[in-house]
Amino acid sequence: MRRLAVALVVVIAAVGGAWLLLGGGGGGGVSATPEPSIPPVPPSTEVVADGRVVPVRIAELGAAVPGTIAEVLVVEGDAVVAGDPLVRLDPTSARAEVDAATAGVAAADASVARAAAGVDEAAAAVDAAEAAEDQAVAGVERAQAARDALPASASSAAERAAEAEVDAARAALDGARASLRGARAGARAAAAAETAARAEADRATAGLAAAQAGLDQLTIAAPFAGTVASLDARPGERAAPGIVLARVADTAEWRIETTDLDETTVARVAVGAPVTITFDGLPGVTVDGTVTSVALFGSTAQGDIVYRAIVTPSTVPEGLRWNMTATVTVAAGE
Repeated sequence: MRRLAVALVVVIAAVGGAWLLLGGGGGGGVSATPEPSIPPVPPSTEVVADGRVVPVRIAELGAAVPGTIAEVLVVEGDAVVAGDPLVRLDPTSARAEVDAATAGVAAADASVARAAAGVDEAAAAVDAAEAAEDQAVAGVERAQAARDALPASASSAAERAAEAEVDAARAALDGARASLRGARAGARAAAAAETAARAEADRATAGLAAAQAGLDQLTIAAPFAGTVASLDARPGERAAPGIVLARVADTAEWRIETTDLDETTVARVAVGAPVTITFDGLPGVTVDGTVTSVALFGSTAQGDIVYRAIVTPSTVPEGLRWNMTATVTVAAGE
């Protein structure tokens, strides 16, 4: 009985404890403390991206043909205008080609002049042969008229003499016509020679133009007015196509190109959105700007897909430099 009574007490105590834990027993029980609730975090209204400063107008210049650098005519920081020479390769062989081509043009022009004179001479010969033919025709007509004018009582000797005059006039006409044919053939040959000479002159002129273009290619010139931003050329060094020797920038206008705008945030960046720009190299400087374009194509950068956005600053702070790093904060959409 004592064991049964003890067991009943234990059971009752367990049930009672459970009842108290569950909030039973009126106001005398101990209630559980509720967990504190975490308010929802609103989505950010900004997109922050890194960027780099780039002049709106830039040119990276190199040699069009391989060669040895002969002259470097500027230094970094120089202001230049369109057409100013920056670097010149050794022009020795190219100038020799230009000189040879110039001589070729002069010789071809002389040939054209001689051929043209030949055409004039041939034309004069044709005129003279035509005049001689006309005279021969007239001679035949006179001889025939004299023969036909002989009276019926004319002697046989007179008739033979008149007929001989007609035959001689006809022979002279045949000779004149043969001369005219020869003159005309000579005129055609002279015209063909002139055509050939002019074609050769055209080829020589084209050769001179090509040689001059080759010489011109040895000078690297500024394509527009700006500043020499970088220069990597020294006399005596070899230059090859595809190697940048000089960079020219128009520093009147600048833009910022983002470098890490990824695919998770690009949809929230819209053209025309206002922007705040700070620069790592210009502490304390903040500039407003506007998103002017957002790329449709994403490129791979360090394993991520990034999209380039172009930002135009409202003002250009003093001391801005090409490839400075910037932080772009865009007022983003939802």
